[in-house]
Amino acid sequence: MTHKFLKWGPVAVIFAVTLIFSLIYYYRAPFHDHWDFVPYFAKLQDGTLGFSDLFALHGNHWHASGYLLQLALAPLTGMGHWAESLASVLVAGVGFVALARLLDRSLGLFDASRMTPYVFGLAAFFLFSLDQAANWLWGWQVAVFINIAGALWAIERLSAGPPTLLNTACAATAAALSIYAFGTGWALIPIGFGLMVIYGALQSRQGIACLTLWALFTALLLWHFSLALTDSSAAYAVESTPSLTDPNAVFGLLHYAINFVASPVVRFARDSSVVFFFIGCGLLSWSLWTLRGVAKDKMLKGTAPFLALAAYSFGAGLLTAFGRWEVFGVKQAFVSRYISFGTFFWIAVFTLTLIAIARSSQTSRKVAIGIVSLLFVLKIGNIPSVVQKTVGLSNDIKVAAEHLAENYPETQPERYAILHQEGQVIDPRVAVLHTHRVSLFHDVEDVED
Repeated sequence: MTHKFLKWGPVAVIFAVTLIFSLIYYYRAPFHDHWDFVPYFAKLQDGTLGFSDLFALHGNHWHASGYLLQLALAPLTGMGHWAESLASVLVAGVGFVALARLLDRSLGLFDASRMTPYVFGLAAFFLFSLDQAANWLWGWQVAVFINIAGALWAIERLSAGPPTLLNTACAATAAALSIYAFGTGWALIPIGFGLMVIYGALQSRQGIACLTLWALFTALLLWHFSLALTDSSAAYAVESTPSLTDPNAVFGLLHYAINFVASPVVRFARDSSVVFFFIGCGLLSWSLWTLRGVAKDKMLKGTAPFLALAAYSFGAGLLTAFGRWEVFGVKQAFVSRYISFGTFFWIAVFTLTLIAIARSSQTSRKVAIGIVSLLFVLKIGNIPSVVQKTVGLSNDIKVAAEHLAENYPETQPERYAILHQEGQVIDPRVAVLHTHRVSLFHDVEDVED
């Protein structure tokens, strides 16, 4: 009983804090890209929504998984944005279940169960961290948490042992949900092949069949994506990507990805991002070396899931860089919305380092303890500025939404300009919300027609 409390108690507290925070400060109206969901809701209401409509690209990636969840919630809640934030936290919780299975598996494999409370607590602290406030509070970003939950379950199923067709099919389903939520999910494709090979896919007929299934899944996704690229219904698309034959472009893409991965711990100390990224890589290397020395036969299979998590973060950073670096530069990687993707790297670093500390008798373990302690302090330092900025934005959105709802259609455009990007036309979409009395109009009783 005490063991379970120490294991799950901190997780429950961290989850509850994030849930309460999200339900208090959620955005009270559509914000920026969130307005692009309104046409789907309008089509749902008038019976013209086709399933294929959900797969129109939005900035060279899909949001279909997010749309489906939002469309399911909207009629039930009057498009209450609290429900979208609630769903984000709950979906992340579903992802944590997969992560917990990975943690239990590796802690048991390396006989490091005494680290269980620390590993579980730190994993929850990172996965539910409040420096992701821009995602927790913005209902549109529920797609982010579908993406990361899908990634966690795909990696969990692919590292559950020798490949089976059932596990591969489950992993493909989770990966599809991830990819159809956010473009970073494409990083799962090479990771999937790698994990299957590590767990013996080349050593049995069933394993070969699993590799074939994953290859077929990949081919179908690529075919669907090629069709989507030619569809004129895309909200917008990135028209060009950097050339990999240009050394400056390669350097820029890598620098962007490093910033992207480092951001969850050093967003407030950006000039040190490269240093701390390589410190994280150093801890991973030390952990692998240490675990190889004490459990050589178990090392690769025991660490592979967490190396896959780290690879997912870096892959997500590279994929994002292809669409963002050329226009916005390397510092755009520090946008707090990306912390949700980069955090997998640090979960891997902390988990494997703590397991290695538990099994190490070397003096270097004291150095490792000091470094992870520093990284933990840096992570805490990441949170206040993001929370303060995002809560301030949430309050401004609330004021604008209330003024728009109470005075519609006479509201002056400048009074709700914060709700949209420059050049974004939202008036027809505001009219849809008003017509159906949803979102910011849901609780307004006396609205003039």
